[in-house]
Amino acid sequence: MALSAWGFTDLPSYTDTYDPNEKDIVIKTNNWLNDEAAEEKTRQGLTAFVALDDAFMSIASRIYLIRNAKETIDLQYYIWTNDFVGNLILHELLKAADRGIKVRLLIDDQNGIKLDGILRSLLQHSNFEIRLFNPYKFRYLRIFDYIFRFKKVNHRMHNKLIIADASIAVTGGRNISSEYFEASSKFQFTDLDILFYGDAVRHAQAVFADFWESTLSVDATKVIGTCAEHHLKALREHYEQLHHENHSLTEDKLYDAQSYLKELLEHNPIQWSKAHFVADSPKKILGTAAEHEMLYGQVMSIMGKPKQHLELASAYFVPTQQGTYYLKQLRVEGIKVRALTNSFAANDVAIVHAFYSQYRVEMLKNGIELYEFKPVLERRRRTWYEIVTGSVIPAKGKNKSSLHAKFFDVDGKVFIGSF
Repeated sequence: MALSAWGFTDLPSYTDTYDPNEKDIVIKTNNWLNDEAAEEKTRQGLTAFVALDDAFMSIASRIYLIRNAKETIDLQYYIWTNDFVGNLILHELLKAADRGIKVRLLIDDQNGIKLDGILRSLLQHSNFEIRLFNPYKFRYLRIFDYIFRFKKVNHRMHNKLIIADASIAVTGGRNISSEYFEASSKFQFTDLDILFYGDAVRHAQAVFADFWESTLSVDATKVIGTCAEHHLKALREHYEQLHHENHSLTEDKLYDAQSYLKELLEHNPIQWSKAHFVADSPKKILGTAAEHEMLYGQVMSIMGKPKQHLELASAYFVPTQQGTYYLKQLRVEGIKVRALTNSFAANDVAIVHAFYSQYRVEMLKNGIELYEFKPVLERRRRTWYEIVTGSVIPAKGKNKSSLHAKFFDVDGKVFIGSF
């Protein structure tokens, strides 16, 4: 593929005909658990899970999946930054590919061009496949996409998912970027992920397949081009040098977390329950998705109307007039409603707070409990990033925090994810 000086990319027409069948997806639980009881629970349609509110345990879980995968690793992310965390995970994926694991990486093209060189290098590996979701046509002057193709590029893929061997997965609110894992020098997001295995992985794998096979997902070589094979060798050497510099402390810190996760998986001291993995269909962007293929419809169908309580945490809580009326009606019926969102100072998107604040007084007057996240979350101890790198995050950046988690509880039914 040839690129002009303006980075113009000839994109395919967008039509979707692929329809994944979950029944065709085989969950290879024994690859990970080797436990008859766990396999039986999976056959019963149950799912085991571990909530990951700690930033280090969350990244350690992803690394655990990558290091222990035996056949495949599938990843789907909205944001993937060329920073410490982004390169740490890419290095782990490269090592997995080197030992024969098939890696499929789907990234939304909202990330810009800063990762292009690394992606081109990784594409030289026979075990790496990379696709970009809904790519921009004007690669280096994206303003033209917003002028001429605003309706198309304004719809993005917000999914955050990693699946190993079609058997075990991590999803939630965290993108692959340092600020989501307490490793940024500027500020830290407070977020929530979930590690899960069992029947819900079948749903997750079907969602990944749906997006991967969508015509909106374009082979990265058609968008960013290719490079010589020696660039892969140079990237591998660069990653090995970074790993060597931090090897001892990084591995010691990871070893403890990996041992903990191994104990959880092998001895199953966690609960199994009925779970569903839900997501918008990529057809939503094309305007062809049916109601049952949309996240909102799926969630409402599963969760139902609250009878006792509704508790939610949302970084960008904008109830709208219709939503405010709905919450007020719940209170009239005696249903407890509590919500946590960002304060103005903590919100990384100020305009969102402006839309939320116009409904705040009305909600409070009607008995809806509102809590706002403080912009400073004091961290007295060294973060994992400081421990493994020897770096010191400035106090302002270390303690500046913003809520990014999205989860809610309806009478004991819990949603954890991103929207």
